[in-house]
Amino acid sequence: MPRVHRLLSVLAGLLLALLAAGCGERERLPLPPEIEDPFYVQGKQLQKQGRPSEALNAFLKVIDRRGESPSPESHLEAGLICLYHTKDFPAAYYHLRRYHKAQPNSKEAPLVLGKIEEAKREFARTLPGRPLDDQSLRLAMEDEVHKLRRENEELRAELSVIRGGGVAPTVRGPRMIALPDEVRVGPVRPPAVAVATGEEPAAPPEPEQPPLVTPAPALTAAPPRPAPEAARPAGRSHTVAPKDTLYSISRRYQVRVEDIVAANPAVLPRASTPLRVGTTLRIP
Repeated sequence: MPRVHRLLSVLAGLLLALLAAGCGERERLPLPPEIEDPFYVQGKQLQKQGRPSEALNAFLKVIDRRGESPSPESHLEAGLICLYHTKDFPAAYYHLRRYHKAQPNSKEAPLVLGKIEEAKREFARTLPGRPLDDQSLRLAMEDEVHKLRRENEELRAELSVIRGGGVAPTVRGPRMIALPDEVRVGPVRPPAVAVATGEEPAAPPEPEQPPLVTPAPALTAAPPRPAPEAARPAGRSHTVAPKDTLYSISRRYQVRVEDIVAANPAVLPRASTPLRVGTTLRIP
């Protein structure tokens, strides 16, 4: 009997050894492809159903289950969920970096790099003072404001030309309507004169309504004429500086804008043409 018990003990030990070896071999079996993992498939289905938080848990299980084995697709899906749904920007940065490290030459690699930079910017926005704020946006806005101001000045100069303005204000003649009685031109009624007979004088016939007559030339003030060419210094020129406009140049040299345009047909075909810094203009 003791010999039988000993034999049974040996057989039991061998059986346990075989079972342990079988389990070890099973644990060393290769993992299935990542996209065929049940948790990955479940995560994709949850995404289609509009359940991003549950899908994120499924992708994290794939990452945890595979351990040291690369799982780039699960990292990519988890990074996108953290970036656009849970707003966990540090986690999004981590998962997207893990994908790019595992698949640096994939077709999605440039897109993933852009998502990584987006995660960095979004995280920077949450920090006090926004230290990583894009300064180029502010500079672009300042340039746009400067451009609008310059266009506004040019439009004002063009408007003054259209209205007939120059440097000197336009002197307008007297208005042609609503003239006072003392300056109207037309027949004047004779004053009533007492007659010696004592009869009241007959009223003169009512004159026809006189037509509106243009005032005499003496009443019209002629607009001042610009100084003749001989009175102005010859050979004047001006080099366009940064913030110069046709209007400011015309005021500086006391000439009209349209005269500057006429004197520089090659550079200024019309008054609305923008000025270029460094251009030399002939001042008439």
